[in-house]
Amino acid sequence: MLEICLKDHRDAIGDFAHLQVTIEAILLSRKPGLRFWRSEWHELKPTADSADLTQYTHGKTARVFRAPITAAAFGGFHVKIKKIEGLLKKNQRAVPVKNTLGPVALTIEVRPRQETVLIIDLVVTDFSDHPPRGYELGLNGYELYLHNKRVVKIPPG
Repeated sequence: MLEICLKDHRDAIGDFAHLQVTIEAILLSRKPGLRFWRSEWHELKPTADSADLTQYTHGKTARVFRAPITAAAFGGFHVKIKKIEGLLKKNQRAVPVKNTLGPVALTIEVRPRQETVLIIDLVVTDFSDHPPRGYELGLNGYELYLHNKRVVKIPPG
């Protein structure tokens, strides 16, 4: 069983009334190693195709995938974002948010009759003080659990 969840780190998410992220696909690399992004990707269809990240802070997570998959080892993951729709609190205006997410190297092992959970911690950062940049969505870190035991947390803490 594999479960993948999203949550948002606290940086600039407070600027938003809502920040809807629509997920196109979740990809797992079948090949570990330094060039994992060049390998074949196993595509997982999200069980929830969108999430309002303003609702998933302070430890709350949005489950975007949960299903049994064939036991295997994977060398990385990539959450492909289809679109991001942000609405600011202060002026109720839509604002563009640049997607900076890309493939991430991480050994993920899905074992028979055990649950593997990957929690991906996203972060929205305000770069508006560095024109022409604005808000950007990126990766803050991740946590990997095997059979209810955390085995990896990046960044540590």
